[in-house]
Amino acid sequence: MTKILLFGEPLIRISPLDATSIGDHVASSTYFGGSEINIACNLQALGISTKVFTALPANEIGDRFLTFLKQHQIDTSSICRIGNRIGLYFLENGFGCRQSEVFYDRKHTSISQIRPNMLDMDSLFQGISHFHFSGITVAIGQEVRTLLLLLLEEAKRRGIIVSMDLNLRTKMISILEAKYEFSKFARFADYCFGIDPLMIDDQNLEMFPRDRASLKEVENRMRQLKEAYGFKAIFHTLRSSDEQDKNVYQAYALGERFEESVQLKTAVYQRVGSGDAFISGALYQLLHHSSLKTTIDFAVASATLKCTLPGDHLSTSETSIEKLLANAQDIIR
Repeated sequence: MTKILLFGEPLIRISPLDATSIGDHVASSTYFGGSEINIACNLQALGISTKVFTALPANEIGDRFLTFLKQHQIDTSSICRIGNRIGLYFLENGFGCRQSEVFYDRKHTSISQIRPNMLDMDSLFQGISHFHFSGITVAIGQEVRTLLLLLLEEAKRRGIIVSMDLNLRTKMISILEAKYEFSKFARFADYCFGIDPLMIDDQNLEMFPRDRASLKEVENRMRQLKEAYGFKAIFHTLRSSDEQDKNVYQAYALGERFEESVQLKTAVYQRVGSGDAFISGALYQLLHHSSLKTTIDFAVASATLKCTLPGDHLSTSETSIEKLLANAQDIIR
């Protein structure tokens, strides 16, 4: 049986409508999400059983978020009901030359109130074959890192496959601190999504120049990281905009060999959650023991499809994603 346990923070996103700025009397939409939550929703739509370990406040907002998770058939049996608040973030959507901007309000949220003596490892890991977390979870704070370390040690003790999405958020953690902390937790991962801010050694404090690096340099960096951390495979995505402002998405993977995905382009409706869609697409194929080439092609298609849809998650079937790949000549240029 395949079932993924995800540990991360639930978030509520608030975005002004029509690419306007946050202010008084500005009409906005709210969305339930958070990286691990989005991935769980995506995987459930693909037919993969998921379980989320986190905390929600024992109030009406917590109840509504819990209902949202249950509507997606996510296993919520290990969610703690403690603390007083869910994390919020405000997203101002950019337009033209104006960049999108994010503002976080996620200090002292419920997930930070979970303590080690609340963990029931047997119940938490029952039936679990895979454990996933992100660098965002690492960045929340020391209390969460303490819990994460215990969970990772238990997962490895039980022979459970572990994946990590580096997912650096510099508004939550400095690059220097992330270098040390992410590198510490990445040593537990079998599959790593991303190449920064991991260190090759203690002197490697500079970020890899991914935006100007050649493909050969990217491949060499991935090989160095795979060897240093013992990953089964490491993944890297390349996202840009073309001259028509279409989103260009491509990925690379290194396992036994280096693989390059198809390149997909699309006009963008909403980029939020596209990275999580990539992760869920890749995990779906990895859980089905697909080749790395099949894995990254499917993941890129998942991420590209998400760019065309509103909301934070991608609740669509395998058939829809495969159809996008089959008709790729219509959007590949």
